Amino acid sequence: MYRVVIDDGLVKDSMQLWFWAAVTGMVLAGISNFGFKIAAKKGFDADIFILYSGIISVAFAGMGLIILQPQGVSSGLLIAITVLAGAVAAQGGSLKIVALRYIDTTIFFPLFKLLSPFLAVLVGLIWFGERFTALEWFGIVLGHLVPLLLINKVENRRQNNLVKGLIIVVLVSGTSALAAALNKYVIDAGMGEWATLWYSSWGIFVGTSIVLMIKLRRLPWSHIVSHTTKDLLKASVFRSILICLSLLCVLFAYGNGGDLGIVQTIYGLYIMIPIVLAVLIYQEHIDWNKVLAVVLCIVSLLFLG
Repeated sequence: MYRVVIDDGLVKDSMQLWFWAAVTGMVLAGISNFGFKIAAKKGFDADIFILYSGIISVAFAGMGLIILQPQGVSSGLLIAITVLAGAVAAQGGSLKIVALRYIDTTIFFPLFKLLSPFLAVLVGLIWFGERFTALEWFGIVLGHLVPLLLINKVENRRQNNLVKGLIIVVLVSGTSALAAALNKYVIDAGMGEWATLWYSSWGIFVGTSIVLMIKLRRLPWSHIVSHTTKDLLKASVFRSILICLSLLCVLFAYGNGGDLGIVQTIYGLYIMIPIVLAVLIYQEHIDWNKVLAVVLCIVSLLFLG
């Protein structure tokens, strides 16, 4: 939506601050999510990659809390919910890397960002009681139609295991929508953005550690050491800093008037960034449908602001 600003008798239209925060978060997320493609291509252990991301995120958020000392409401329940959101997001992150071993970036991200925002819109309508204008509904529908341009029979034959990849996409979408809804809830309840990032990061670290112990049936330290490489650490640092900044932007959008459904639809448009990067760097398949989809992403933003 546009906000009317009256200044000395002049009426001006300006995008609301939450919209620009959501767009900035979308751009940062697009760049950071290319880190998953790097992890998949280089064969990094998915859980170890996410574990290091959690550790780095905890350190980053901790420094932010110490330096900025932001205000906000905290309670045992809100902390537990935020940690749970991080743990859920961590499992989704691990599954992303697994999915990208079976299907191309140009298939995974469009489907993921069709299902995840769709689920977020449903949660927004049912749980948060959100209501949208006709133009916003048009932008939401436009954004959700984008992925339909990106899959055809030629793409199906190019995949390592299309069915298995699609099953994992559904699981990732569910975890993403759930984590977004939990974060929206704690922000609405008064928890600050930096505190939310801090506790969510702990959730990523703790959740991934527990999954590793369950998989290995022992303490994972030797497994972590044996699967840690310089390239993995570099990719993890790259992704973690960007995704932390991205999440801060999204949390700010939630706390300053952004609806869950609209913010997640905007956020979901980051698919155009890893697709372009994958085509440029890994020479993944590109056609005019994908070009049109990128253009459609941009057009949909005009109706969501």
